[in-house]
Amino acid sequence: MNFKNHYGSVAIITDGPIIIGQFSGNINARLVNDFAAGLKKHICDLAGKPWAYISHSTNLYATTPDAEHGFVSLLKELKDTNCKATAFIFSSSIVLNQMKRVIAQAQSPIQILDCLYDDLDSAKAYVLKQLESAEMAC
Repeated sequence: MNFKNHYGSVAIITDGPIIIGQFSGNINARLVNDFAAGLKKHICDLAGKPWAYISHSTNLYATTPDAEHGFVSLLKELKDTNCKATAFIFSSSIVLNQMKRVIAQAQSPIQILDCLYDDLDSAKAYVLKQLESAEMAC
């Protein structure tokens, strides 16, 4: 599932129980809204099973203030969706600082520096381990 405009783009990819959001360019509120709708559809398709999310954003430059607010709302909405792990891949300190603000404003327990990775394979290994631990705890 792909969404784009003149400023940026986002793709949603699933890999088993992992949902990957690939962001590029500059993200505005419209792209966040499209992403949120697509993400919710993918979550619904998982039918309540545990899942993990990876933000693969090595080509993301920044988000607009309105987009940042959209991410806060989305993160609040996702609290009760059985997401067991989250990982982030950022190459921009601007994006990292924006995501820190989003997490704080959403009052999320995510500790971003504990789940920040340099590449997709490392991020996948982390979330898969977290999913496995969550399944064993049940």
